[in-house]
Amino acid sequence: MSAGGQSPRRPQPGDRPFHKVPLAETYGERQRLFLDWATEHPTPDDLYAIWAEICKLARGAAAIAGKTLDFALEFVDARRDCADFIVAGLIRALYCYGQNLPGEQREAIARSLLGFQYWLDEPNPNLGAMELWTENHQILIHSSEYLAGQLFPDQVFANGITGRERMVQARERICKWIDWRVRTGFAEWDSIPYYPEDLAALLNLADFAQDQELARQATMLVDLILFDVAVDSFYGQYGSSHGRAYDEHIKSAAGDTMVTLQALLWGMGRFQTNSNMGSVAMATSSYQMPAVLEAIGQDMPDEMTNRERHSIEVEAAADWDLHFDSDEDIRIWWAMGAFTHPKVIKKTMELAGRWQFWHYSDFRPFRALARVLGTLGLLGFASRVFDPDPNGVLMSEVNKLTFRTPDYMLSNAQDWRKGQKGYQQHIWQATLGPYAVVFVTNPDSLEVGDANRHRPSYWASHGRLPRTAQYRNVLVAVHKIPARKGLLEARHYTFTHAYFPRWAFDELVEVPAAGGGGWIFGRKDEGYIAFYSHLPYQWQQQGIDADQEVIAPGRENIWITHLGRRAVDGNFTDFVHRVSRAPLTVDGLQVEYEAPGVGCIHFGWHGPLTVNGAEVSLRDYPRWDNPYAQVPFDSREFTIEHNGLHLHLNFPRSLRQFNSQA
Repeated sequence: MSAGGQSPRRPQPGDRPFHKVPLAETYGERQRLFLDWATEHPTPDDLYAIWAEICKLARGAAAIAGKTLDFALEFVDARRDCADFIVAGLIRALYCYGQNLPGEQREAIARSLLGFQYWLDEPNPNLGAMELWTENHQILIHSSEYLAGQLFPDQVFANGITGRERMVQARERICKWIDWRVRTGFAEWDSIPYYPEDLAALLNLADFAQDQELARQATMLVDLILFDVAVDSFYGQYGSSHGRAYDEHIKSAAGDTMVTLQALLWGMGRFQTNSNMGSVAMATSSYQMPAVLEAIGQDMPDEMTNRERHSIEVEAAADWDLHFDSDEDIRIWWAMGAFTHPKVIKKTMELAGRWQFWHYSDFRPFRALARVLGTLGLLGFASRVFDPDPNGVLMSEVNKLTFRTPDYMLSNAQDWRKGQKGYQQHIWQATLGPYAVVFVTNPDSLEVGDANRHRPSYWASHGRLPRTAQYRNVLVAVHKIPARKGLLEARHYTFTHAYFPRWAFDELVEVPAAGGGGWIFGRKDEGYIAFYSHLPYQWQQQGIDADQEVIAPGRENIWITHLGRRAVDGNFTDFVHRVSRAPLTVDGLQVEYEAPGVGCIHFGWHGPLTVNGAEVSLRDYPRWDNPYAQVPFDSREFTIEHNGLHLHLNFPRSLRQFNSQA
């Protein structure tokens, strides 16, 4: 067994601090500070370079760096995957600073925008491989199509339609995309890599769309995303469960790219990237952030519980008037990752042939299979019986719980798709500081640094998903890994492991159990974690995960996480004593734990979560239920309040009302 994943960069002397109090008093001041900081740092040599250059344009640069623009235009013209990230940046650069750019740069950008492919059904003669089907890519490409059409209304684009025609087509798609997220949340829930992409696309519309209703709707959805971030973060660290994440995002705040965005929005965290799309768009936007969102982002009450729901079940299609044979509805199914779901796979394979997807790496393996099984009408049957790896991509309905105090945060996707394949879903996390983060996975790869090549990877998501449940500050994770892998399952590893960087904690105590498992206790500042494995475990001693990985060989295991704090639980020694001596019984895959200060918790692979004999609901949550907002699922109207500040959003009326002081 080899340790894998990406080791987070550990704190170094001279590092900028992570702010627990706002780094500057006002949002406007933080915008200025960010742009100053961003322009002092070099433009990175990567896909997001154009966004760092936008910061420099905002600070008076006369042109985009030639190397950066050449790379960007070549990437866009080749229609390489993620070219739409760059296009959104080029759109912002033109609208905000185009009048100051040299003529040749404006003309070069215009040529690329006019020749770009804005959806998968458009001509693709050079066989570019843009994966435009996922949730964030959809709004990026539709918003850029609309705004490119608005820039060049009378010119004919590469697919033979004018800019005005593009605007009409894109507007309908944008409105449907926004309305669905308003009603059902995000399939890529609380995603560190992809919420910034959503924000960049929406802020482009908010800032530049001349259609005031469209601009207002985009602005209002930005409000909801920021609220989502605020109630699921710990001092600017997005320590939530995530629909999609990579290793580097979850192992520390140093890899959390949204830390920069939160430092900009409400001053928590720190600036650590000058090319994050959401951060740069926000810093250069005219968006007016409602005061209540800033206040909530800075609020840290003694206790805060947030329940929320995102997405839907595929099987509920009829309830939402969705169809499986519609070219338009397929956007919703693909945004959920339901490409090979038994009910969706037939349409997916039909469009793969009609729109020429077979050169895409994600579709290439299915070409022969689709031809044979499609002819026989057996695609749905094959997906249901063989359950291929791609079904792990599915991001269906999730009911989330976050419990936060000033000393820790615990977040979980309640009882989500137990035993099925994972992809990039980060199911639960305990957060006690920027580096003091704990979670458990069943790896799907043993390779080092392979997060982009293998999904799930060594640390991100699961080969087989656990059944988890959380009540306040206690979480139980039950793992049941089949003895044999599925017929089309690429990899299968029968162990679980925890990310527990003991170097990030101030104190560490281990209390073995009679059967070989036991408790690991950690203290970070005034926060405590009690962490239990029923199976015997061992610390990784070698490789990049030495001193931060706990390995428990075996197919079936129960992990328990119990968080505490000095203000409630007394000193650390007392917390260790009470928890380690609390009655705990494991019977197969059922556990009963008399959690000190919480109650008697019973949970397992089957059956409900009960606390002191009362069942605790793990599903059918509202859209949000927390101290700031109580909103039913499938609502188009939202009221968010805190300390006399409020924000009211009515999407059918495009009404946005907020106050700036109590």
